[in-house]
Amino acid sequence: MATNLVSLVMQFLTPDMIGRIATAFELDRSKAQPAVSSAVPALLAAFNDTATQPGGAQKLADAAGQQASTLRNFASALAAGGQSSLYEDGSRMLLSLVGAQNQNALTEAIATFTGLNQGATGSLLGILAPIIMGTIAQHQGTRGLDAKGIANLFASQRENIAAALPSVFGILLRRTNLLNSLSDATGMATAAGSEAMQEASATRLVAAAHQHGADAAHASSNWLYWLLATAAVAALLIYFAATK
Repeated sequence: MATNLVSLVMQFLTPDMIGRIATAFELDRSKAQPAVSSAVPALLAAFNDTATQPGGAQKLADAAGQQASTLRNFASALAAGGQSSLYEDGSRMLLSLVGAQNQNALTEAIATFTGLNQGATGSLLGILAPIIMGTIAQHQGTRGLDAKGIANLFASQRENIAAALPSVFGILLRRTNLLNSLSDATGMATAAGSEAMQEASATRLVAAAHQHGADAAHASSNWLYWLLATAAVAALLIYFAATK
């Protein structure tokens, strides 16, 4: 059976494991599953882009080698309350592999798509990156953990990665540079519906996220604002009553 790297990662990220991650980071469980399902192929797309850069495949091979024991120790580290260390180490690794711009683009796109705030999304990415690298290390073994082996692995996975991206989410990522290295394979990620309809859906999704932020900011206005508004309404009522 042909290798599907997305499926291999998700075999580790069972609903129970995702629930543990959500609990450890106090995430909304209803949002954690779609966040993970979108973040895994998005991270793989970003790593695939890294693999195409000069020296990138070697960086990925080195990172995978450092995460060889991650899957074996992850559950116990999470149970012991080590999520902060896992997240911080993973975030540093992610930054070194994809750069700050791509890391921020990933965080923003996933936050927009799932409704998680960017802090929670950043934590999730920091946790998932070592899991992906640990899966690669486990799959490739010591013989395949070199630049050539990693480059060949990602080259073989482009269609699988593209197909795993939810269609509207794929549109959000295409507004960044994260999918450039997937080339024509990204068409599989956006095949459902016309391009115009998907663009409209993505635009509505972004607009909804912005509106959510605006509503949150509005709701947090201080009590004086609401007091003044109430007083203004009361004054208008008195005025209209007096003019009758």
